[in-house]
Amino acid sequence: MYATMNINGVVANNKKFCSWTGSDSLPLRLPLLSVSEEHTICQHATILNGMCVVCDKLMDDSYGVCFDYIEKGLRYSIDEISRLKKRNTKNLLRMRKLHLVLDLDHTLLHSRWIGKLTSDEKYLEKAAAAAGEFSSDKISRGNDLFKIKIGDNVLLVKLRPFVRSFLEEASRLFEISVCTMGNREYATRAVKLLDPDCKYFNSRIITREDFKQKERKCLDLVLGQESSIVIVDDTESVWGGRVENLITVGSYDFFKGKKKNDCKSYSEQMSDESESDGALANILRALKAVHALYFDNPGNHAAGRDVRSCLAKIRSRILMGCTILFGDDDFEELPLTWSRAEEMGAICTLVTDASITHVVSSNTQSETFEWAEQENKCLVHPQWINDAYFLWCRQPNDVSFF
Repeated sequence: MYATMNINGVVANNKKFCSWTGSDSLPLRLPLLSVSEEHTICQHATILNGMCVVCDKLMDDSYGVCFDYIEKGLRYSIDEISRLKKRNTKNLLRMRKLHLVLDLDHTLLHSRWIGKLTSDEKYLEKAAAAAGEFSSDKISRGNDLFKIKIGDNVLLVKLRPFVRSFLEEASRLFEISVCTMGNREYATRAVKLLDPDCKYFNSRIITREDFKQKERKCLDLVLGQESSIVIVDDTESVWGGRVENLITVGSYDFFKGKKKNDCKSYSEQMSDESESDGALANILRALKAVHALYFDNPGNHAAGRDVRSCLAKIRSRILMGCTILFGDDDFEELPLTWSRAEEMGAICTLVTDASITHVVSSNTQSETFEWAEQENKCLVHPQWINDAYFLWCRQPNDVSFF
């Protein structure tokens, strides 16, 4: 016998019951136990405010895992977490959906304290003043710059181009969660800018208060099996051993960053990332490809399906057919660039021969550069490889970097 309601524990017809609504469409149900049975078989699967919701036994904070982002004071046992992960994933797969975990800052938006704007960014203060302080009734599809007050300070928040279309289309294929290093107050308010009608995230906003390790994100708090979870984040290092689930997206830096350099930010140039061919548009195409490979491949049997193998297969096709010569340049990120090229399916070499299709060089005076011009090979800058890696598609063979 089952019942569906918000997380709670009550007695009804001599039965205790509780449930939590997980997927947007299908609730996760916990079986009802009779009062006479509960003291002998209760596994203390769900704890709320220090008490088992089934047998009322008091439990200390060391028991199970905390899920405050769902409801304050909620804890699940390890076995219950495993059960909920399996059940929620099973429910999603019936709807042909997967799990998607999104970073917030530099992935979906960029924020800056208004007092830290550069002189070339001061015009944004007027734009923010015209918009007024954030309120949900002021959000429209055309708005992408907001100000929110946190404490005594004012924060400007700039949404990444294409983000609303990205969320709308991705939500048809995935159940979406946010996982951010930001604190809960900031994350909740920032998510409201992205999802004012609560269509995409529900309560699935995991913040720094939820992490055991403050500088590490993990999938332990995502109620889905890892074989069905795709992560999109601009920072690979925070995910530790979960990089096989990760799509690394190029960092969105609308405002001037902390690093001192000669490059002007989008805000200082009064420009922005491309809407139709920017990072999120390309990542959406990659997500659709993952979804199609996972569900539509006739030889992909349900028991063996895994988004990690889908991601690896899609990435390995990006530079397939390219034989790349890394010449006499000795740039700092050569090992990383080489590794990324191979991950995308390219063959990399230091030896010149007829099989070379592309020559990577940042030095127009090098012998390798001259050889490539003489042999009519495609000359590309190291950034060509990095762009393909972060945009998940091969870029045009041009020399605009030179």
